[in-house]
Amino acid sequence: LGVPKESMRKYLTSMSYRVRYWHDKNTVTKNMNTKTKWYLGKTKGINPESVYLEDFEWHCGWYWGGGYIGNNNFHAHFDGAFLDVPDIRGHCLGNFITPWTKLPDYLKAENCTVISNGCSVWADLGTFLDDAQYSAREWWRIKDLFKQFYTLKDAAEVFQYGGHCTTDKRNPAELNKETAASINKHIETVIIPEIRKTMNHA
Repeated sequence: LGVPKESMRKYLTSMSYRVRYWHDKNTVTKNMNTKTKWYLGKTKGINPESVYLEDFEWHCGWYWGGGYIGNNNFHAHFDGAFLDVPDIRGHCLGNFITPWTKLPDYLKAENCTVISNGCSVWADLGTFLDDAQYSAREWWRIKDLFKQFYTLKDAAEVFQYGGHCTTDKRNPAELNKETAASINKHIETVIIPEIRKTMNHA
């Protein structure tokens, strides 16, 4: 072809990268289409989007991934959206305010949803999404189970690795992989099946 070998090698390397990038990018983009998911409802406002909760997966050989919500346009986490938000301004699902919130100039009251108690953990799903698929009773059960999931997941992680900042001066007794495995087994055999059962209205 009259193309120097070094130039051809660089071209092929570049094309290989582009193919890998295209594959990875499209795998991420289509992620919500290929996994089991549960429809939660639609975002409020003039351009509603369907919101889904993804099923659980075992990741990297040591932890359970789960609680991922969103669609092909955005990604968020169950705990950040529904459990750990004491003040819901800046919420990932839209504009939510407390009765005592002083609105910034760029927000109008008619474009916001008021959280009467000021804390998302006490609100039902219909507060955040239209066409909510779960009753208040079901949603409280789901939130209790996810509270257990995240707490146990964090406990398994620290027994497995102790943390991620440093191993300096770490006492080996801090780690216990058998305990981590036991907790992960509990998540797998008790918590996840209960969440799936409730998500399926069983």
